[in-house]
Amino acid sequence: MKKIKFLISATLVALMLTSLMILLASASTATFPTFTLSSSSTQLHYLLPAGTQFDGSISTTGPVRFFLSAPNGTVIVNLGLIDKATAFSFTAHQTGNYTLNFENDLPNSIQVTFSYVTNPDLSGGSNSGGIPLFYLPIFVIIAVFGSILILFVARRKHKNQLPADYDKLLSNPQAKQSKTFS
Repeated sequence: MKKIKFLISATLVALMLTSLMILLASASTATFPTFTLSSSSTQLHYLLPAGTQFDGSISTTGPVRFFLSAPNGTVIVNLGLIDKATAFSFTAHQTGNYTLNFENDLPNSIQVTFSYVTNPDLSGGSNSGGIPLFYLPIFVIIAVFGSILILFVARRKHKNQLPADYDKLLSNPQAKQSKTFS
């Protein structure tokens, strides 16, 4: 019985931790792994619907030139040289691909970390690290049914187990009276 209680407790803790991890992973912030910018440029493209608020932040280990272009090619954000860290924000006035340009004019490589938040949340796109919130119920249902299945199998296995000294109990009637099963 103690094993069953422990298994139930462990399963519930695992279910709660899984749900918490899914919620944290599905937040609207998407962060790219740090990338190396050698003496060249890198572009990131985002397909944004009109009216989307885009808030970004950039951290670098050296000076990087940054500007952002609208789908029609117009530069809408020009931060110039970024030395350490900065943030920017814009609202997409038209639907289309917005291009983020990172340039390094120096001969040495620079590490760049970029993260962003959109409103409405668009982190479920192909260029983000987040999980869309509409997957959350699916993960919770899978976790609940998995937990129920584990508990059912464990309880059934425990119910079918015989004590190790079962043969001794059958051959010794006095031991039967002193030994009880739970």
